[in-house]
Amino acid sequence: MKSISIVFPVYNEKENLEKLISSWHESLRLQNIDHEFVIVEDGSTDGTKKLILELEKKYPIINLSQNQKRGYTTAVIDGIYSSSKKFILCTDSDNQIKVKSLIENLNNFPEINEFLVGFRNPRKDPLNRLIYSKIFKILHDLLFNSKLKDPSCPFVIGLKVTYKKLDKKKLLYMKEGFWWGFIGHCTKKNIKFKEISIEHFRRETGEAGYKLKDLIGIVVRNIIGLIKIKIG
Repeated sequence: MKSISIVFPVYNEKENLEKLISSWHESLRLQNIDHEFVIVEDGSTDGTKKLILELEKKYPIINLSQNQKRGYTTAVIDGIYSSSKKFILCTDSDNQIKVKSLIENLNNFPEINEFLVGFRNPRKDPLNRLIYSKIFKILHDLLFNSKLKDPSCPFVIGLKVTYKKLDKKKLLYMKEGFWWGFIGHCTKKNIKFKEISIEHFRRETGEAGYKLKDLIGIVVRNIIGLIKIKIG
């Protein structure tokens, strides 16, 4: 029997979370997959914390709620280090990636020193986010040449022991663009990737993109982060 921890960074997802967890749990239960949900709640203000406490009564949840906002990168890393199963899937809690993407790849899980990563096909995000990613991919390819179509896709499966081989300090260099840095760091460590096409859905509620006023700062911080990973 496969066992897997699903890491969900969560911020203000009250409208999405119960539907997300119930659908994932039921599908994995029917497949007889030993699983847990590592919910890394990050200072939500919309009632998400209270909802998670209710969901804990019905589902296998590790609740990593806290009042102070830690940011996406730290949330993912905290989730990885709190997971207890053999495999770990890191993905987002916005319901844009469905459980079927995991179910379809149960026989395609990675070996040691390898990650299975998603390619959103097609990607259903706001225009400003798509433009940012296309531009940033040019720089990422120049620095790391990972040969991935979608190096920022939040759908990554690996053995826990493979995740633990990565340098936590270097992963923290990327404040917002965690997966760009993750792929770059793995490339430098000669960890292999298997890239698979996954279906991506439009976000039903909440915000899905960066605000334009924040974009310049995000780009500058993440360029610096990538360079530090490259030369580190």
